[in-house]
Amino acid sequence: MFLRTAIIQLNRTQLFLLRTDPDGRRQASWRVWSLIFLLPVVFLVGATALAWDSYSFVARAERASGEVVRVYAWDGWNPWDGETTDYSPVFRYVFSDGELTEASTGQSSPNWNYEIGSRHEIFFNPAYKDDVRLNNFGRLWALPATIAAIGLVLFIPAFIAAWFVRRWLKGGLAGMKAGA
Repeated sequence: MFLRTAIIQLNRTQLFLLRTDPDGRRQASWRVWSLIFLLPVVFLVGATALAWDSYSFVARAERASGEVVRVYAWDGWNPWDGETTDYSPVFRYVFSDGELTEASTGQSSPNWNYEIGSRHEIFFNPAYKDDVRLNNFGRLWALPATIAAIGLVLFIPAFIAAWFVRRWLKGGLAGMKAGA
């Protein structure tokens, strides 16, 4: 009897996810809930961070009309279109100090094959001449929105898993009441 009690006490001090006590009570560790909701929360935190980055950039940035002076092109790939040609335009604009400046967004897209000489609204950081972003949804908000949507979709299996764990936990108590 002493050995059985010692093993039970040792088991109670060990790390666990789900367990049933000798008296029939079922327990779920905080680790279970962390594992269930970890991925959706990580995605939503990441989306929030990216959205905050875009928001803070737009809040401190100045607007300008940028003229396309060059367009770099290279082979790319994406899951929707397969092999594509990606384009990265270089804009000439008047910086906050009045100097004519050239800068690229640092990103590329198959949709950015702009004609040289065309003008587009851009945001630029008044502290750095090479920090430029196009004023469009795709550049500023598409990535945070996509990651947030993935995080929200991941909540569906997380809630289903949480439902099963709660059902398992209640089953232990129901079994005790039925046996009493």
